[in-house]
Amino acid sequence: MICPIQLASRLSGLSTHVIRIWERRYGALSPTRTDSNRRMYCEEAIKRLKLLRELTEHGHRIGGVAKLPTEDLEMLVKTTTPETATTPAVGLDTAEQFVEAAMEAAKKFDSDVLRRVLLQSRFQLGQRGMLHQVICPLIIKIGESWQQGNLRPSHEHIATAVIRELLLTPVPGSQLAMNAAELIVATPAGEIHEIGAMIVAATARDLGWKVTYMGANLPVEEIAVCALARQASAVALSVVYPEGCPVIQEKLRSMRDLLPPTMALIIGGRAAEGYKKRLPDLGIHWAGSLHELDDALLQIRK
Repeated sequence: MICPIQLASRLSGLSTHVIRIWERRYGALSPTRTDSNRRMYCEEAIKRLKLLRELTEHGHRIGGVAKLPTEDLEMLVKTTTPETATTPAVGLDTAEQFVEAAMEAAKKFDSDVLRRVLLQSRFQLGQRGMLHQVICPLIIKIGESWQQGNLRPSHEHIATAVIRELLLTPVPGSQLAMNAAELIVATPAGEIHEIGAMIVAATARDLGWKVTYMGANLPVEEIAVCALARQASAVALSVVYPEGCPVIQEKLRSMRDLLPPTMALIIGGRAAEGYKKRLPDLGIHWAGSLHELDDALLQIRK
């Protein structure tokens, strides 16, 4: 099987940016090239990428393992103690199983088990698989269970704390280009739910962006000051609640006005679709899902 870098990315669980960095900076592999200079990856190359991903996620520095023969990488993976080795979550294979195991850990106030379940999901599904298939469904399920009275506020706080810790910690071995575009991530004043913003930050890092995370509930003027001082390429705001609020709507309009036209503004989150209908002509990138966020980040960075 010979495939382009986009498919190699999906099969290996690594972003295309990280693959290119590992090739160029560390000589991890040498893909063949088509007549039009497109990178093409064979099964051996995919195998090396998967092995290197596993090793870096377990704490190995890419510079120390990138040029090892594939056989040595396989042996090193076998002798490396996984960060999830002590987890009692045996036999978890699918995203649904990881979500259920995480819910059970949250209900038992067991932050250690919850952390191990999520780390194991990252190990097995890759960073993007964990974000799309585990973290997002888990957050939705926790919110629904809390609203239905099946979870206490303390359960939700335990889960949020562990998810927050995981999302704000860069994946071991991840690399950024020296000239990486910078994204400012925050939620505007009145928006106190920051998990969505943290998912945005984690996704952007995985796509090769440099991220400055400002947190929740900030005046748009302060977010703009930071973005201008950092000369960022884009600002991303998460809006979850309330939906259709005229106050939040005016803050989003002000945010766009405070930024130069060349600086992109991304609005995402559960409430984004409602504001999109009210602010259709401001040149805002709307991201109602992680896939739409990916598209926006990739489009802006071109």
